Amino acid sequence: MEKMTFEAAASRLDEIVDKLENGNLSLDEMIKLYEEGTTLASKCAKALEKAQIKISELGGEKDGE
Repeated sequence: MEKMTFEAAASRLDEIVDKLENGNLSLDEMIKLYEEGTTLASKCAKALEKAQIKISELGGEKDGE
């Protein structure tokens, strides 16, 4: 999962949410999916934070010209 792109992680997270909302899973399956989902959500949040920092840096460089 470490090498998963942001887009792949977000897509998998959508799948997990759909499965959890469907409600046709055992408790064990729901827990496994929830754990995977929290890991993916954290990965996506970190990727977005990095992108925001990079965009801010690039914007600062442009303003400094």
